Amino acid sequence: MNKLLQGLLLAALVLAGGLARAGDLVGDPLRVVTTIPDLADIVREIGGERVSVTSICKGRENLHAVSAKPSHMIALSKADLFFEIGLSLEIGFVPGLLENCGNAKVKPGGAGFVNVSEGWKALSVPITLSRQAGDVHPQGNPHLNLDPRAGQWIADKVLAALVAIDPASKAAYEGRHAGYGKRLDEARGRWDKLAAGWKGLKFVEYHQEYEYIAAHYGMEIAGRVESKPGIPPTPNHIAALVSSMKQSGVKLIVSAPWSSGREVEQLAKQTGAKAIELPNQCGGLPGTATWIEMMDVMHERLAAGLGSGTKP
Repeated sequence: MNKLLQGLLLAALVLAGGLARAGDLVGDPLRVVTTIPDLADIVREIGGERVSVTSICKGRENLHAVSAKPSHMIALSKADLFFEIGLSLEIGFVPGLLENCGNAKVKPGGAGFVNVSEGWKALSVPITLSRQAGDVHPQGNPHLNLDPRAGQWIADKVLAALVAIDPASKAAYEGRHAGYGKRLDEARGRWDKLAAGWKGLKFVEYHQEYEYIAAHYGMEIAGRVESKPGIPPTPNHIAALVSSMKQSGVKLIVSAPWSSGREVEQLAKQTGAKAIELPNQCGGLPGTATWIEMMDVMHERLAAGLGSGTKP
């Protein structure tokens, strides 16, 4: 009889432990890891108190040269959800982290893995692939977070992922998603007013980061400071770029926090063009803590750099 009671007690303790763990899953915030702070911001917007979010990147990095850290591995090992931009943007650090974190649900194919670029129509998809062309992304330009449409696109992806893993909170997520959508509509109104005269204007960028915003408003990227994607400029490339900028009357050079350096300063001096720094992620520049704030700053700085918006 004592053995029977001991067995029943043990079973009760196991059952109680299982119920406690189930209660924790329902009550505790979902642990989310994102690759960039833009994704983290929008996850917080939709998830509210139901999510606890960690971003691997902080806002000023060259996203093609991020180094994985043990802290990233630990965060992923405990995560319920993982969000990446995709399009090979994070190819330098994400595969190794996911392979070694020991958490199957956040690996590709797992219930907690989210690639927000799925279904996105990428620009500059290469026809052929060759290392001689530089750091070319096989699926196209991965910097979709800098497209004015990206906020709504990412918010929709986040909503679907949160509802899938936490269906009990669906109504709360949908309510926050609707509220964020209204704020995005208001922001797009501001941006459209600032960009009203941008169609046909030209600028030079350091890296192929601002192609989406240029295409959205009908602007032309007249050249890049990099010799090839991911390859620093050579003297001959800079000389050719100076010549082409003078001939076409390009008066604006844009770069990100990670790429604003000597080459950009020299190019501005030699051409008389204005050089401005634009964010490439949330948090990289003052006043860019959220995705909407980042896009506000980007539009305001472009408007200032382009002046009246008249064509050269």
